[in-house]
Amino acid sequence: MNIGTVVLLSFVVITCEGIENFLNNPLYSCVECLCHARTGCWLRRNCASYSISKDYWRTAGSLSANPTKNPGSEDQTYRECMRNENCIVGTIIKYTEHFGPMDCNCDGKFDCKDRAAIHLFGQNCENPKYGQTYANRFNHCANRIGVKSMLSAEGSDTCNAVEVF
Repeated sequence: MNIGTVVLLSFVVITCEGIENFLNNPLYSCVECLCHARTGCWLRRNCASYSISKDYWRTAGSLSANPTKNPGSEDQTYRECMRNENCIVGTIIKYTEHFGPMDCNCDGKFDCKDRAAIHLFGQNCENPKYGQTYANRFNHCANRIGVKSMLSAEGSDTCNAVEVF
């Protein structure tokens, strides 16, 4: 192998780093249900339009759809992410992890229902009130893919969301 080949292969390896593949993440099914509940459809781009503000995206770590590209403006990076399904899914996963594993509905575990509450209400997620339409959409998806279903109102009067360790 000559030096030119070694340099070329090194360049390829260095520049092939990209965004994590969130579409193969075990949480993808949960995100699918969150988005379906929020929008009533199955397209993540619609979920981004309805659910992911620039502040939400920043809180999630300002993911880029193409991290190897020279970064443009923050607005451009945000818009590109919101047009990329993997980046949208990653943003939702990272946002729902940002505040720690919060048990928003006080059922003793951190699961997709808690992620739904964090997705909608941020760190003020205790005793989430979703409404019947949201709960029905979520449950339609949850039943299809094996995620635990939710009530239109979760938690109790004595529920204070705490981190689950």
